[in-house]
Amino acid sequence: MEAEGMVLGACEHYREAAILCPSHARALKLLGSALFGVGEYRAAEKALEEAIFLKEDYADAHCDLGSALHAVGEDDRAIQEFQTAIDLKPGHVDALYNLGGLNMDAGRFVRAAEMYTRVLSIRPNHWRAQLNKAVALLGQGESEEAKKALKEAFKMTQRVEVYDAISHLKTLQKKKLKPSKGKNDGQGEQTYVIVEASKFKRVGRKTTLRQDLANALDIRAFERMTKLGHCDVELLRKEMNETDVPVSYSGTGIPEKSIRKAALEVILRRLLSFLKPDTFQGAIKAINERILSVLDAPGSGRVDLGMFFAIIAPICSGPVDRRKRIVFDALLWRPASEGSNGQIRRSDALTYVKLLRAVYIPTHGASDMLEMHGESDPTMVSYTEFLEMFNDPDWGFGILSTLVKLEESDHIRHGSHTCSICRYPIIGSRFKETKHSFSLCNRCYSEGKVPSAFKLEEYRFKEYGNESEALIDKCMCFNLHSKKLETDA
Repeated sequence: MEAEGMVLGACEHYREAAILCPSHARALKLLGSALFGVGEYRAAEKALEEAIFLKEDYADAHCDLGSALHAVGEDDRAIQEFQTAIDLKPGHVDALYNLGGLNMDAGRFVRAAEMYTRVLSIRPNHWRAQLNKAVALLGQGESEEAKKALKEAFKMTQRVEVYDAISHLKTLQKKKLKPSKGKNDGQGEQTYVIVEASKFKRVGRKTTLRQDLANALDIRAFERMTKLGHCDVELLRKEMNETDVPVSYSGTGIPEKSIRKAALEVILRRLLSFLKPDTFQGAIKAINERILSVLDAPGSGRVDLGMFFAIIAPICSGPVDRRKRIVFDALLWRPASEGSNGQIRRSDALTYVKLLRAVYIPTHGASDMLEMHGESDPTMVSYTEFLEMFNDPDWGFGILSTLVKLEESDHIRHGSHTCSICRYPIIGSRFKETKHSFSLCNRCYSEGKVPSAFKLEEYRFKEYGNESEALIDKCMCFNLHSKKLETDA
């Protein structure tokens, strides 16, 4: 099951094996590795420690324990575990590679490069080690060596992101800027400052708010990680029509169509049948960490399937109106709404919106929403009334429109325009500061970065979805300027 990407199901079987034979070190090690694979790091740590207790010289268990400890921020212990794995098995590629990653995260680039070099001496075609070695060399300021390492990585994998990284490095070397009075990044790139959100002003309503863009970019990254953006939202309706889920009752006596996480994983495999096993495993990890952890906060191992469908529907593919309709249909599908003549309880709608925001916009204080709006409201709401709640920009999921804009602009480039901060070609929207005419990409605009050469009380940005919009705007400004000159004359 694990080889097929079905990690949640694998966890259940490994756990059962460990219960049947508590002294089975390999079952415990595999359980720990699988738990790590779905993002349950503390549980993984416990299982791996038990495996090592039973078999002290278990190099693979020490390596995986190091990874789990690094994931929870216990780097000193993680280094000890990785080193133990290497001492037990000097050619342990995973331990060497992971130790390189830990040093990279800590900014110890020289040490990281050494680890990746050792990996490559054992496995010359390990392209990830080659790519990370290039990054480590760049961190040391060794631009030429980094470029050579990047080219080697590109030969191994032919991935477009590696090609873009090579192009970016060449651009930095060609466009070295004069060092400013502040700090410089070592590549001659212009420094930047991060300004507070209140200093970012919009020109026109079409320009996206900085915080909304930051949240939408985060959701878009999750959408990409899980590949749900490639899952047709109509497949959720098909699952609801064809999946027979018995009604169960929670501790409060509320009827639910709940299933175990492993059974939900089987449904997700059908929805994401186009994914390779390792990619599917990555999707399951992201879904477990971000969605299932919220829907199964008590840790029962069961999930309300209708609520889950309603949570993922907004980020599946398909027209926006269809996504919203299937959200409502998923809430109708739940036992609590059966026989309600196409309406759902307002309290259920509020609970849904609260969970939706807790999953996708966790920084916005969604936990206080029910207190403010009334959790025990017994009234029913129609689809039209539900849409008003869903579309509310402050308490609903009005950010969906910004997310859709990001989805539609993934492949839009703006000619020769590059971001004034990161120097990458601008893909998606271009945010132009109207006074000083510098441009920012989506990411740098959302993070509030501006060139340190321009210190202003406020910055006024206009968003261009493509270069045609910018050209039209430029022509309009030129015409207005010409008319003004004629009037003055």
